[in-house]
Amino acid sequence: MAILGVLCAILFPVFSAARGAAQRAVCLSNLKNLSLGSRLYTNDYDDHFMPVNHQPNAFANSRTDRTWVQLVLPYVRNFSVFHCPSDNSDRPKPEATYDQDLIPGDTDSQYYTASLRSDYGYNYQNLTPITEDVNGYSSHPKSVGAVDRPSDTLMFVDSVWARDEAGRPTGGGNWLVAPPCRYYTNRTDSFTGTRFGTNVLVFNAVRGWNVNEESSADVYGNAWQWHGSNMNVAFVDGSVRSMTLQQLAAGCDVRAAWGGPIQDPGTYVWDVR
Repeated sequence: MAILGVLCAILFPVFSAARGAAQRAVCLSNLKNLSLGSRLYTNDYDDHFMPVNHQPNAFANSRTDRTWVQLVLPYVRNFSVFHCPSDNSDRPKPEATYDQDLIPGDTDSQYYTASLRSDYGYNYQNLTPITEDVNGYSSHPKSVGAVDRPSDTLMFVDSVWARDEAGRPTGGGNWLVAPPCRYYTNRTDSFTGTRFGTNVLVFNAVRGWNVNEESSADVYGNAWQWHGSNMNVAFVDGSVRSMTLQQLAAGCDVRAAWGGPIQDPGTYVWDVR
């Protein structure tokens, strides 16, 4: 028994590490497929990124709206692509979120609620900001060609929906993530290209990284470390890689509510410049 105990103590960490490595590889493969699906979408839509959703204003539902996840889904063909295997938290199942007002013949509409819990959050504030005009809020997808450094501009990253009282992730992932910084040192808005104080109202589901609340889901703008100390990231050019928090925040003076500026655009991975 003593020998068995020693063997278990030796082998369990090995098995755990192997399982973690396998889950990380599947997650990266999912992101690669998601990037390919997104590229196919942009090819069909005049080289522009997906909007966040069709109805950014309130009171949207599966009959009137589609999320970016649903827009990419026909190109990846499998909803499991949006699930990281390292995320074993409780979440709504697609069949459990079947909406009563489904559009006849549109089977993808059953994913409307579940799509909000995608494990891969979209860098929407930089790629397709939602701004207010006389008709309310609307998405403004940027073109892929507007991205100066596609191989170094984040498109998707591992994400989390919520955390319980103990700080553990719960509810699945989050379809939207927020960058750690918004303004350059000259006070230009990286989302819209306008100067600070210009009357352009941008919808923000989360205002940056809530670094003052370490147990909150948005401590990293809804991005989450499902793989130990790392997060998997997909870039605009379709490449994927694993990154640390420090790499994700590089070039940014991280403060709550975008209180710090983008100090080094060359290493900052969130903006399109």
